[in-house]
Amino acid sequence: MTDVLIEAVGVGAELGGHRVVDGVSLRASAGQVTGIIGPNGAGKTTFLRALAGLLPAATGELRVAGLDPRAAAPGAMAAQRAYSPQKPASAWDFRLAELGLLSGDPAAYAGWLDAFGLAAAPELPLSALSGGEQKCAHLALAFVALGDPFGRVLLLDEPGAALDLNRQAMLRRIVAGFARAGAAVVVATHDLGFARGCDQVLVLAEGRLIATGDPAATLTPAVVGATWGEASSPPA
Repeated sequence: MTDVLIEAVGVGAELGGHRVVDGVSLRASAGQVTGIIGPNGAGKTTFLRALAGLLPAATGELRVAGLDPRAAAPGAMAAQRAYSPQKPASAWDFRLAELGLLSGDPAAYAGWLDAFGLAAAPELPLSALSGGEQKCAHLALAFVALGDPFGRVLLLDEPGAALDLNRQAMLRRIVAGFARAGAAVVVATHDLGFARGCDQVLVLAEGRLIATGDPAATLTPAVVGATWGEASSPPA
């Protein structure tokens, strides 16, 4: 296995005839957590979806865990990467226990529910949970789908949204743990504090790459001012 698990060069994507991502590049290795940060509409979610293989019309060079996500068979791609969207949704009002069955590993799923403080609620339907609890239930699905993190890719879109402070802190530890176990983790986030703790950061604005590199060298006052405006600061 090569240490480099994500190679994206000049990635572009259009939605509804509008160029949403324009020439964004990323190189991420096993053991790294990469933060993608930028204002609303910057292209963070679209770029993450391109990495996940959900945008087959994306342009540029793309390799994720050795596969081109645009062309790989869905089963082969699913074996190498896990993706959790910003706003996960279910067509049915599943009970948590039923989600565990769908995960393919009910015991592992139950373990993640326990970690998130939901072990006592297996018979509750998703509609009975708070927004943050629903997010935890869907994050648990992604974590189970990843399986053994070694050599695999975990893609998370705003995973801390709607979570309380304790669960946000737990999520940071979980993400770091996946990286230590050999995964490349990419997180799209508005949380500047989380981004500062990543191994590398991509700053996007209007679909373009504004800055990339070590957080200390990338999230400078000049970059922050140019990206979010001199009179404002990015959300923390």
